[in-house]
Amino acid sequence: MAKDLSESPAADPLFGAAWAAAGAPLSSRSWNLPLINGLAVGAVIAGVAYRLWQAHLPADVLRQEEILIGVGVVLGGVAVAARVAKLSNRLAVQLPIMGSAAILAVLVLGTAGRWLGDDLPPLAAVSFAAVFLQFDVGLHSRHFGYVFGVAIVGLGLLWAYAVTQLMVSLSAVVIWTLILMGLGILALLTSRSVERDLGVQVERQSSLLATLSDLGEGLVITEKGRFIAGNDAYVTLTGYSREELAAMPSLIDLAPADDRDRLAANLARRLGGGAAPARYTSALISKSGRRVEVEVAIHRVTSRRDQLLTLVSDISERLRAEAAERESETRFRTLFQQAQAGMAFASLDGHVTTVNPAFCELVGYSETELRTLSLVDITHPDDAAALQDAMHSMLAGEEEGRRIEKRYTRKDGEHVWVDLTMRLVRGADSRPLYFQTVAVDIRDRRRS
Repeated sequence: MAKDLSESPAADPLFGAAWAAAGAPLSSRSWNLPLINGLAVGAVIAGVAYRLWQAHLPADVLRQEEILIGVGVVLGGVAVAARVAKLSNRLAVQLPIMGSAAILAVLVLGTAGRWLGDDLPPLAAVSFAAVFLQFDVGLHSRHFGYVFGVAIVGLGLLWAYAVTQLMVSLSAVVIWTLILMGLGILALLTSRSVERDLGVQVERQSSLLATLSDLGEGLVITEKGRFIAGNDAYVTLTGYSREELAAMPSLIDLAPADDRDRLAANLARRLGGGAAPARYTSALISKSGRRVEVEVAIHRVTSRRDQLLTLVSDISERLRAEAAERESETRFRTLFQQAQAGMAFASLDGHVTTVNPAFCELVGYSETELRTLSLVDITHPDDAAALQDAMHSMLAGEEEGRRIEKRYTRKDGEHVWVDLTMRLVRGADSRPLYFQTVAVDIRDRRRS
């Protein structure tokens, strides 16, 4: 079952930062950071081992140190593996590893302490600093108190042994204790600063995700086509849970069968660095079997070469509206072409732009010829003033349309009486667009 993150400010688990704010581990299955941490600790172990070698330890003590350092190397490998496996944030994992590391540090330095002299305090401080930083900074520990307590107890025992049994200078212990405290405070402040900056990033990302989800825009991150994370809008769009989406070999499987080859080829070109469309239309089949027309916009995640961030918009309603509009236009065009009445459209200055066959037959001009004329040009001179008055009145907003009886002058010179209905068509902003006229031949009625 998916974890409910609805109460978190980063409720939509799309980005790693959002997961971190929700209490989930931020780390990914990458070896980069764990290896850097492991190398840092390994350098400290190597430095301590070199100092022990220089101390010319007795053979039996040297064998003990070799065993302890070997165990420490193994423990370091376990710590790195825990980090990679995303187990390092669990207290049940942290405390045993941290406690074992502290005990090893005490044993290694305590066993060889009498041969180290005044080098014991700096070696102890560096060793515990490495252990402390490895688990609080390197492993992003959320159990600061426990980790700090283990380090302090282990270091305190070593200091007590050094001062009481090895006669190490108390001033050296104080100096290196202060240095270690300074390093710890610096690490803590740095960690808090990073968390604060991360919180700001989370809020910004969450705000964007919430806005996109409210708008119904789906966001999904894929790696080589496989689902990594998606916002609620995408999950709702597909009808599948995040677990079901993650179990799919590729999200291309959601596409209709006849479109999968095209999408797979585009994905291969994009991941291979070739040219591929960044925006295209397709469809997906939801869990219920409903076909959803979508528009897809793809952006490459720069930090991960194989990961893509995709915006998926449901355009089903838009396509239905466009289809309905085309159908309406087709019906109107059919009606316009087959109408018995003469129909004409004219610009705001009265010049003819479009006519139907009935209008051409009525006035005796071809459509090409009429486009070079105005409505006034083909109007009987005695009726031109009435036509112009109607046009001016409509443009002034005094009336939306007018019906008049007037005469057209045909190309052959004959005067044709018509019942003319004329109106001014306006846009959504009420701006005048063009005139529309419908003329019915009334010659027979006028003769009677």
